[in-house]
This record gives sequence, structure tokens and C-alpha cells, in this order.
Amino acid sequence: MKSSLMWISWRLLLSRKTLFGGTAPLALLGLILGVAALVVSMAVMSGFESTLQQAMTDVSGHVQVVKRSRFPDDWHELESRIRKAEPTLVGATRFVFIEGIMAHNGQISGVLLEGVDTDRINSVLRFKSRVLSGSDDLSQKSDVPLALVGSGLAKKMNLKVGDVFRVVVPITESVDPSSLQRKVGQFKVQGIMELGKYEWNERFIVTGLTAAQQVADIGDRYSGLLLRFPTASYARQAGFNLSRQLGTPYWVRDWRDSNENLFDAVSVERPAIFFVVAIIIFVAAFNISSTLFVNVVQRYKDIAILKTVGFGHKDIIKIFTFQGLFMGALGLGGGFILGLILCGLFNWAQGSLGLMSGMVYRVDGITVSIRLSDTIAICFATMLICFIATLAPARRGGKLSPMEGLRNE
Repeated sequence: MKSSLMWISWRLLLSRKTLFGGTAPLALLGLILGVAALVVSMAVMSGFESTLQQAMTDVSGHVQVVKRSRFPDDWHELESRIRKAEPTLVGATRFVFIEGIMAHNGQISGVLLEGVDTDRINSVLRFKSRVLSGSDDLSQKSDVPLALVGSGLAKKMNLKVGDVFRVVVPITESVDPSSLQRKVGQFKVQGIMELGKYEWNERFIVTGLTAAQQVADIGDRYSGLLLRFPTASYARQAGFNLSRQLGTPYWVRDWRDSNENLFDAVSVERPAIFFVVAIIIFVAAFNISSTLFVNVVQRYKDIAILKTVGFGHKDIIKIFTFQGLFMGALGLGGGFILGLILCGLFNWAQGSLGLMSGMVYRVDGITVSIRLSDTIAICFATMLICFIATLAPARRGGKLSPMEGLRNE
């Protein structure tokens, strides 16, 4: 019985009086545009979040364990303590951060020099997929220490793979900390990278730990350890456990901590944008409701005939409810197709026209991402709104008596 009701509903929907006449095409078009807008907005928000997360984990690992003391210690012992507290640890590498000034071809720029263990870097960081030119291999033999340079910095300083540049690092004197000396280190560009964040691209340099320690004149001291775990989602729990186990001599932070405000903003804005854009679907659903009301009036004769041959009050309600749900499904499918097309156009436009400013959004570009949870939410919200919109006209059609429908026939 249910299948026959659906078949009748589908046949009535495809008639000239319903789907191809009156306001039905405009109502369906409005629903398609509303769903497409919702798909694009959620894909952009998800893409921004996933792009920023990927950049953080690729360049700085899942968790950073920073030493509060500057005195040298046995880092192997520290790694053993970490692995004992978190057996899921995938990899660990020492790192050191040094601020300095790059000088090249008469130009200068403030830079952040990061030194990492060249034999452990690939177990923690993911630079290979971010190399635009050159190579990410810092372990090759060279007379001049090799370095990886952010794409923005390379463009600003007119650097190419194989060029040699200098970094000037201020060093305080042990006798008089108020006076500074400068030390100059030379580095050779091994690769130019897209690091995912605007400020990193503009001032980030990665080199071997030994080369960074030598230019900063800090001996075998290091800033801490970069850690990688099986998944980025587990990093926060791992960081919390390590913070309790290691105690006050160490400062533990995960990949989300350094951009907590941005991720919090995305989590707050996501549902707000969803409900704001869903208003378009509400408006389109009311248009569908008005279309069904008109359809009920135009179908008085058909409704009367159906009731005459034995269809009940609930059967008529189901027929018009199915019509509204069919229109909702058509709008949902068309909206997703249009949304995917618009997402592709967005990817093309941001690459060709530079839609996103890194100075404003922290990233120079994003890859739109359509998550399964967003897809389920959009489908559920659209069909629920369309179902609610069909109840009033369906009930109106169900209340019609056969005599009223055949009065003028």
C-alpha cells in the first residue's frame, strides 16, 4: 500500500500542474540554492579547520615538550620517560628555536630558525608533501649547512634552490648580559616549502640541529622535543597525560594550543553559520508549502476520486507528504551537485585570483572539505524542514470530502 501511495504521489508530482507549472520550479530552485549555499559554507569552514590543523601537525608535530631550564641534560632519558608515560609515541626529535635576521643580496628580514635532528625529522614532521621546489632532505653532505625556507620568505628575498644566505644571531655575553655580540651563520637553500601558515611562510627556516646550535653558540643545549602520536585527535589527551607525568620542569602543549583562539572561533561560528544559511532552506520550504496548497486546490477532483475508490484520510495526507519529500529530495540532490561545482570554482578562484589574504586569515589558501557529519546534518535538516512544510497542505487535502471535490463536476 505504501509503495502504491508513493507511486501515485510521484505521478502527480511530475504532472504539468505541479512540478512543471506555477511556482513549483521557483520553489525547487530556491531549495537547490539554499542547500548549495549550506554545502559551500560548511565545506569552507571545515576546509579552513583541517588546513590549519594539517599545517600545525606537519610543521610542529602533535605535541611539544619545552624545557624550562636552559641547562643541558640527557634527552634520551627524557624520551624514555615520555615513552613510558605514553607507549603510543610514534617519534620524537629535539628542536631549538632561534630568532635572527636573514641577509641576502642587500636585503634583510627577521626570521625564526628552527633546528631539528636530521636523522629523526621524518618520523615526526611531514615536510615532503610541502616542498614546492628542491628537496626536504637535510641529511645530505654539504660544505654549507642545508636549510628549508618558507615560500613567502624565499619570494621576498629572491631565493632559489642552491643559493647561500646568511643569518645574523644576537648573542649575549656571559660577563655582561646587557651587551650583545653578533654571530653570522651561512646556510644553503635545499628546498622551498609551503608551510600552510602565512607567518611561517614569511619568516620560517628549518635546518639541522647541530647547525642551529653552532650559529647560536649554545653548545648541545636544545629547547625541547617534538612528538608525534598515531593521530592528531589523540594529541590533546597525550599532552595532558605528559604534563602530569613530567611535572613543572617542562611545559607541554599540543598542536591546538598555539592557535586555540582560531579553532575556538571555528567551533563557535560553524553552528551559527549553519543556522543562518539554513534560513534560505526555510524560505524555500515555505514556497514548497504554498505550491502544495495550490496543488491541493487544483486536485480537488483527483482527491475526491481517490476517496471515492477507497483511499482514506491518512492516505491522502501521505500522498501530499510524499510529494513534499520528493521535492525536498530533488532540491537536496540538485543542491549538493551545485554545491560541489561551487566548491570546485572556489578552489580555482583562490588559486587564480587570491581570494584569501594570509595576513587576515592566517592561511594563504584552503582545500574545501565536505565532512560526513556535515553531509548528514544538511540532509537531515533539509528533509525535516520540507516534511514540516508539507504537513499543513497535506492535512488540508486529507480533510476534503468527496462531495466537495465533485460538486462542480
